[in-house]
Amino acid sequence: MITVAYSLTAYRVSGLSPATCEHCLSAVKSELIRVPGVVGVDVTPARSQVSILTDGPVDESVLREAFAAAGCDMAGPSGADRAETPEG
Repeated sequence: MITVAYSLTAYRVSGLSPATCEHCLSAVKSELIRVPGVVGVDVTPARSQVSILTDGPVDESVLREAFAAAGCDMAGPSGADRAETPEG
């Protein structure tokens, strides 16, 4: 049996709001999913939040660069929305 530990972290993001167009939302997802170790991305414009699922450690500076490439700024983790999930 192989066990993989996933980590889900929600980030507050400036430049993301309910008025953000679909093209821009897609750009955020597209940039982040390219980061090595990122296996899932969920964008919640109403909360100015992006949740990122990883399957290992991911360098925060690389995430910041991906957010910047999509036209957003990562303000930091949302705190309570962080969870680690073992998968077997």
